[in-house]
Amino acid sequence: MADSRIPRVDRPSVVLPALALAVVLGFFGFHGTGGESLDLAVQSWFWDGRDWLIPKDSGWFHQLAYTGPKVLLYAFALGLLWTIAFPGRSPAWLGRRRAIYLFLSLAVVSLVCTQLRSITHMATPRDLSIYGAVAPNAWAHLLLFDTKPALYPSHAFPAGHASGGFALLALAFAWGTAEARRRGALIGLVYGAGMGVYQIARGEHFLSHTVATAVLAWLIVAVLARWLKPGELSSPN
Repeated sequence: MADSRIPRVDRPSVVLPALALAVVLGFFGFHGTGGESLDLAVQSWFWDGRDWLIPKDSGWFHQLAYTGPKVLLYAFALGLLWTIAFPGRSPAWLGRRRAIYLFLSLAVVSLVCTQLRSITHMATPRDLSIYGAVAPNAWAHLLLFDTKPALYPSHAFPAGHASGGFALLALAFAWGTAEARRRGALIGLVYGAGMGVYQIARGEHFLSHTVATAVLAWLIVAVLARWLKPGELSSPN
């Protein structure tokens, strides 16, 4: 009976995101499932046969659309560190426990996604011959569970840039009300998707890279929420 009084936000399911991640990896990681065709179809929206919708060198627009969201995430992280260090000088609705949870979510999601890229051996569309890459830096399009040749690129999966945005899914577990959960989930999905679509339009990622990043971030923030219980009321000190 005591467990039933624990706010559900503090014990989110980790089974559901784990199963979703397994489905995403299976769908996009093997040939014949339809995932490869979906990836290529989406990528064709942004490739005109010669260049990407957003060229690699897009000047001030790149600074605005790529660097801008990252700077906002850094500013948010600094604000969380301030709350952790000086909870008495911070908004009462945030508090140290929530700030710790949100900061760890940003850090852990980004770190895990970045480190996993070194072992998944996945290429960006820009690396592939089907999108105009030329020797000696052109590669065949291979999926996650394909055997890769030596020196095959390994810097695309999961999506490192979008991981920071999807880490904001932690906002869905930071407060106990249903409205706050919906708002937090929407912020995380929109922010992460915006960062991810920008990279897809530049040929830096496939759809599968971005979707897998979103589900992996969901799993990580759910695990951290069960551990830290950010939705429980606590003293700001």
